This record gives sequence, C-alpha cells and structure tokens, in this order.
Amino acid sequence: MNNLGGNSYELAKGRLRSIMIGAACACAGSVLTPQSYLPLKMFFTIATIILFVFTVYTIVHDCRCPHCGKIIFFGALNATHCPRCRRSLTTGKKQKKSR
Repeated sequence: MNNLGGNSYELAKGRLRSIMIGAACACAGSVLTPQSYLPLKMFFTIATIILFVFTVYTIVHDCRCPHCGKIIFFGALNATHCPRCRRSLTTGKKQKKSR
C-alpha cells in the first residue's frame, strides 16, 4: 500500500518535539534567571511565548491525518492512528475494531 503522506506526519512530529523542547528550555531559563538580569529574563519570556505560538501553528498546520485531514491536537506526539478514520498515520492501514 502507498504511504499516503505518513512521512510528512513523522516530520511534523519531530519538528513539534524540537519546538516544545526549546520552549521548555526557554521557560526554565526565564524561571531560573535572577530578577537582577531583567533584559535576559524578558528575552527568555518572549522566546517562550513565541515558541508556544509556533507550537500551536505546527499542530494546526502540519499535524493532520494524511487520509482524512483531521487535526490531531491532543496527543499529537503519541498518536499512531487517526482518531477519526482509524487509519495508521504511517502505513495507512485500517485499525482493527476492538470490542
């Protein structure tokens, strides 16, 4: 069976993971920077906000099912099957029905 764009979802997951790690590091830098270094603290805070916006943009724009086009917002890093069409995000095969 054809991959049907599953590779693009894997690339989006990798990009999302790196953006979220950067946002976590910027947030930690903002929290751990003393108040006496106010410009550096503001830089980390603004970087955290910008990376959070990029995270939401990446989820809405790139983390879609390659088959039905539904946005996979919650659990985008752990998803293996689309919650709507129940197809595998990497192979495109239908998931077996569980009873």
